Order: sequence, then C-alpha cells, then structure tokens
Amino acid sequence: MKFGFFTMPEHPPIENWTLSYDRDIAAVVEAERLGFSEFWIGEHHTGGYENVPVPEFMIAKASALTHRIRLGTGVVNLPYQDPFMVAERLAFLDHLTHGRLEYGFGGGGLPTDKALFGLEPSEAAPRTNEALEIIWQLLTSEDPVSYEGVYWKYEDRQLQVGPYQDVPPFAIAGLTGTHNYAKCGEKGWKPLSVHFAPTDNGTYMDAPDLKAMGAAMLEAGNRAGIAESVTRENWRIVREVYVTDDKDQALRDIREGVKLSYDYLFGLGLGALMKIGDGMTDADLTLDWMVENIPWIVGSPEECTRQIRELEEETGGFGTLLINCRDWVTTDKWNRSLEMFARYVMPQFQANQRMARRRKMANVALGIA
Repeated sequence: MKFGFFTMPEHPPIENWTLSYDRDIAAVVEAERLGFSEFWIGEHHTGGYENVPVPEFMIAKASALTHRIRLGTGVVNLPYQDPFMVAERLAFLDHLTHGRLEYGFGGGGLPTDKALFGLEPSEAAPRTNEALEIIWQLLTSEDPVSYEGVYWKYEDRQLQVGPYQDVPPFAIAGLTGTHNYAKCGEKGWKPLSVHFAPTDNGTYMDAPDLKAMGAAMLEAGNRAGIAESVTRENWRIVREVYVTDDKDQALRDIREGVKLSYDYLFGLGLGALMKIGDGMTDADLTLDWMVENIPWIVGSPEECTRQIRELEEETGGFGTLLINCRDWVTTDKWNRSLEMFARYVMPQFQANQRMARRRKMANVALGIA
C-alpha cells in the first residue's frame, strides 16, 4: 500500500488565507520529507472554506520546492471549463513538474459552485463525460482532433505542447453514483473515493458506499480485460486520519475542529452522502458515530494500523490511502500526527520494511547479531 494526501484545501474564513496557501505548500514539502508518495489539491469557487480556485497554480509552486512526490489535481471540475483549455494547461503543467502530475477530474461536488456557474445538476455528469473524451483525445492523439458533441464542438484542434508523460495518468472522483468508478475500471484510470463515503451504507441508497464503488470498478475492469490486481492498485481511498498517543486523546484534540468542518459540509447538504440505513438525520452524524461507522483512522499508531487493516479487509484491498488534510488542530499537533503515522503506521504496510523485520527476526533466531 502507498500513502498520500488529499487536500480540499479547507481553511475557515476567519483564517489568514494568504498564510494558509503558504502552509499548504509547506505541507507538500513535509509530505515528501516523510516519505508519502502523492499529494492531491482540490478546486472550489464558493462556500467560504475551500479556498483554492486553481489547483494547477498550487501544484506549479509546490513542484519547484519538491523533487519526488507526485502532485494531482483533486480535482479539475470539468462542467465549468473549456476542455481544450484544461488539456492545454495540464499538459504544460506536466512539463513543469517533470512528469509528476496526476490528472484528476470530476463533475464538481459543491452545489454552490453549480449555482455560481448556472449549471443544472443533471448536466454535470454528461458534461463531465463529454469533456473527458475530448481531453483524452487531445492528450493522446498525434493528429488534430475534431469533435461534435452536445456541449462542445471542435474542428482540427491540436495542442502545441503535448503532455510530458507518454500516457497521462487520469483519475476521477465520484460522489453520488458509481458511473465514474465503472469508467475508471474500464479505462484503467485511478478512482478517488471521498473521505466521507461509508464502507457499507446498508440499504441507504442516496450515495454509493466503498463496497459499491469497488464492485463497479472491478466489474467494468473485468469486462475490459484488466486484471483485478491492477484495478485495486489504481484505487485511492481518502479517509480522515489523526494519530496521537491514544484514541481518547485524539478525539479531545479534534472535536472542536471537526464540528466546524462538518457543520460546513452539512450546510451544503452533503450529510446525506454519509448516512447508513434509513431514518438518520444530520444530528445523528456526530464525531463519535463517524469515527466508528464511516470509519475514520483515529488513535494510537497501533489502533490506526488495525483500522487500516480492517478497511483493507472490508473493501477487498486498494492501492493508496490518502489522508484528508485538515485544520482541526495547531500545526505542531498535525505534524506530530503525520510523523507518527510515517514512523509507525506506514512501515506495517510496506513490503521492504516487513522483509527487513523478518530478516532481523531470522538473524536473532540464528544467534547472528
């Protein structure tokens, strides 16, 4: 398993947003130092909390300060933008990052963003699908592209600057259905599962759970002749993560910040995507309930290791766990959580570390120093 970060980014409007951007860039640098493999940055235009409208700018700056970590748009919201312009600027950014770019796309999750751009919610999925087809053609075709769709029409369009990577690594996030997960399975792309998707929501069908997402991508991948191991390796699951000395301390640390974050999400109507079974209200979505039932990865390193193993077992396995970046605690506490995760949790899931431990144990058994 690999590990990385997903940042909306979320910064309450009472914060100094100029400073928040500097802190986000510093977080990317720290993630690389700690050995994380990737960092995804979101795009939002309204709401007052998620304050990055152009993730490509953040990625360009972060790439100049890092060398190894992969950087993803998490995500570019396709319904609001000209697909040619998206393809052109991402191909250019691929060069600026020397091939470390992950091309992440989505239909735009914020209802207030849809309202800002006058987008009918029913148009989000078809616009996204049409844009994806155009962008893929522009990035992979050696010939000029002509396209006549419902929303966009092009004649003999070609990028002056093509992508740095031979095959641009596409990723798609999905919220309210499994269609994007099926598309990723069929195409061999990377699905991004949001942090508040429950593992199993029982009979509640307002949004898919992780099991439904996994089933959709695996079924489509099998039909396309893609090995299950490849489909699972491509799967990114985002979770709320906080590591400290024990679970009780963790809950005390984050409780106040969690309320601020989730009051914002509930106000956008996204509480419906977190519920399990029938009859739940937003008031039932308490910190303690979400930690246990979505579930989150919270507590001591040993507790977090157990929780990740349980998530693996419940989903059948996935390639990368992405930690959702939060402003729930002060930077020193957040960085301590990440360092504990990198030092004590990550090695439990990395083959080279496990092999080193087995060799050490074998040497001890043989009496070799």
